[in-house]
Amino acid sequence: MIGTQGIAGTLRRTLLLKVISKPQPSREDVSSVIELTSSKVVEALHAQSMTLYLIEGKEIAFKHVYYSPTLWEDDPEREDEFEAKREKLLELKIPLGSGVVGKVIEDGKAVFFNLSDDGDTMFSMAKDTGFDVTSMLTVPLSTKDGKIIGAIQVLNKEPDAPDEEFHQDDLSVVEEVAEYSTPLLQRMLDSKFEISDVETAKYVARFTNNDLITSEEEIGVDEKLVEVVGDAIIRREGIFPYKRITPTSVAVLMPNPLDYQRKESFFTATELHVDEIAVAPASLVEKLLKKYFKEDTSAPAADEGDMSELVDVLGAEYDTGGEVGGISAEDADDEESAPIIQMANRIIEDAYICGASDIHIEPQENDLLIRYRVDGICAEKLRLPKQVGGGLVARLKIMSDLDIAEKRLPQDGRIVFKKYTKKNMNIDLRVATGPMNFGEKVVMRILDKSKSTLPITALGFSEENLGRYRKQITLPYGMLLHCGPTGSGKSMTLFAALGEVAHPGINVQTAEDPIEYTLSGINQMQMKKEIGLTFAAALRCYLRMDPDVILVGEIRDQETAEIAIEAALTGHLMLSTLHTNDAPSTIARFDDMGIEPFMISASLLVVCAQRLMRRVCKNCKEAYVPEDSEKEIIEKALDWCGEVFRVPDGGCPMCGGIGYKGRVGIHELMTNSEELTKGINQKVETAVLKRIAMRTGMKTLHQDSMLKAKEGISTIMEGLSNVPPDMITAEGEG
Repeated sequence: MIGTQGIAGTLRRTLLLKVISKPQPSREDVSSVIELTSSKVVEALHAQSMTLYLIEGKEIAFKHVYYSPTLWEDDPEREDEFEAKREKLLELKIPLGSGVVGKVIEDGKAVFFNLSDDGDTMFSMAKDTGFDVTSMLTVPLSTKDGKIIGAIQVLNKEPDAPDEEFHQDDLSVVEEVAEYSTPLLQRMLDSKFEISDVETAKYVARFTNNDLITSEEEIGVDEKLVEVVGDAIIRREGIFPYKRITPTSVAVLMPNPLDYQRKESFFTATELHVDEIAVAPASLVEKLLKKYFKEDTSAPAADEGDMSELVDVLGAEYDTGGEVGGISAEDADDEESAPIIQMANRIIEDAYICGASDIHIEPQENDLLIRYRVDGICAEKLRLPKQVGGGLVARLKIMSDLDIAEKRLPQDGRIVFKKYTKKNMNIDLRVATGPMNFGEKVVMRILDKSKSTLPITALGFSEENLGRYRKQITLPYGMLLHCGPTGSGKSMTLFAALGEVAHPGINVQTAEDPIEYTLSGINQMQMKKEIGLTFAAALRCYLRMDPDVILVGEIRDQETAEIAIEAALTGHLMLSTLHTNDAPSTIARFDDMGIEPFMISASLLVVCAQRLMRRVCKNCKEAYVPEDSEKEIIEKALDWCGEVFRVPDGGCPMCGGIGYKGRVGIHELMTNSEELTKGINQKVETAVLKRIAMRTGMKTLHQDSMLKAKEGISTIMEGLSNVPPDMITAEGEG
């Protein structure tokens, strides 16, 4: 069970995240800042009561009132009395100049009294508060130009506090809290007041107990470390590494140290743990990036601008003058105009920074919809007026070397994005266009060229499956296939397997379309259908180049399948992919291509069907014991039922309120056996092959997804949303 301190800490982190997630705090955030400020004062001073006041016109308003439970611990019935008093005070306003608070606001000077200093004042305050006051401290909220906007007042130390009364050090603490809280409060009270990112960073640093860095002179930057991490990752995550602590950990600058998602993403991209965090203004991080990464002057000048600014301009409807915001109708429809070029680049950059795998540009009846796929889920990013659709699609076609005049037929292409951006983003995009009801749709798959493959142990294989898979990939010859839909992690798994087996003593050749991952020590070939360089042509070439291991991106047709099987039968280890729903269906797919069953059974080593399912958030997941249909499903799959996890309502800051963060693979491993070979040769149905495979050790995709739920990696509902329950068992029951 989470203790009171833990709940309070979580609440403060949530409130702080709400405030600092915005470039400029709004008036609606005032209650969050007041609550954070008050909690900091109460915690630091062990105060028994605390009140925060703000000036409203010619009156002083009570904005936050806190009473400690120790005030009624000897008389529990008084709790309701204090709550009623608190609510009454929050509705109350007093004239300027009234009482101790009024004098502090009027003079702009802090005061504090103890019972021995001024008994009359303490006695008078006791009549107003309803409890004995032995110590009081009041500090004005003063802006940099000397304007007073309110005050903070604390009464009494807690009975178990180290000191009985407030002293000079306590006064300094409250003055410091007032100093870094006042600019945010001033911004919320005065919409014309601009708060600098330095002031926000100061506020964040104090509340998160992190060091504040406002200039490069305060730190020593390890230039080699910055170069290794790279411009793209630093910009995408908003994390600037400046010092290596250990070989696998670093000290970093962050504007928002509570952004757990970016820290996890930084670790995934760099395999460097964030061990020390200093809060820095966003402007300092940008300044350091400009210093350590020279701008590419060869890139098009139109790459300037900010996403939000472009959206503000392009996101307006046509006005009566035939313009989109401040852009003429001609520019909105011109693929060579600066606004369209900027928007195309910014959409790609923003999607990469968000960690998206795909970008969908979809024409609707009244507007143009932009969606990103993140962690397997499509989410709307923005909407643009439909009039910019033609120019934007044409621009993307130009970047992909496609025919901009052809709008009736689908087209495929590729964007090498580093040609079009000044930023160090080494990404390619696989582009597909097609005519839809209201115009051409464009889908772009992001291929991060700087991303390395994960080790095979990090892909989600169960212990049993990992042992069986590793045994198969070390065999000298035969065919190893991965099947599943687009985006199910097939390429990542294949390259992780290559990473396990490749060494200088063997010749590894790959044929890919496109090349998604680059591994040292292997020979990779990019397919080019327009000049006749297909998978089949590459395979024929490779069989004359003394290979030991061959990887073919996908087996799509009979010719490629025949050559791949020939290679597997003549002493080569063949790795490839197919698009089928599960492992046993692969046999039927080969049969559809016209491959003889005995050829399949003789060459096949293993078929691995896979999907990617979302990981449940480690920070906010809730334990429960499944009941009713959920209990029946997991019991049937694993012959087990016990405590599992689910997503709470609202999630947490770490997962962005979704309840899931990251993805993990689920696998169905069908290894060849004497019984399976017999079934393939007899052309038995896919359902029969599945029963044979289950009898010989195969765990289905559904069973593996339920195993992930049992292990606390994901949830039952997420498993069912990816793979339906099995309709058959190893014994053949319906």
